[in-house]
Amino acid sequence: MIKSISIDEWNGTTFNEEIVMNPTWADTLSFLRKLDGDKFTLVFFEVSNTDSALVGGGPEYFIVSITIDDNIYTLMNDKQGNNEILLVAGGQLGNYCDNICIELIPMLEVIKYYYETGKLLKTHKWKQE
Repeated sequence: MIKSISIDEWNGTTFNEEIVMNPTWADTLSFLRKLDGDKFTLVFFEVSNTDSALVGGGPEYFIVSITIDDNIYTLMNDKQGNNEILLVAGGQLGNYCDNICIELIPMLEVIKYYYETGKLLKTHKWKQE
């Protein structure tokens, strides 16, 4: 299902990328657990030309975006969205609304389901962009 996963690796302003083709769940989990919001800030999942996923940030909060048939969905939590959280994703520091800053366990749940099925885990809240 997943063609490849990649993770960024920053050393100052220098960027490297590690790619695994046809990743196992263990490969995927290893990349996700590396996300520290500093040296490792973004994991990209390639499925097809129209389907992909991104997980950015770490180590406490993550941004999760899944694209299915060119439709982009962002994972939401139950917060009101009144506050902002500083996160680094893709090597860039940004202010993210707290209602899209996801903790580790929910992030892993939705990504594992996406890895296994290619679909959104409907028990969680999604916003279509």
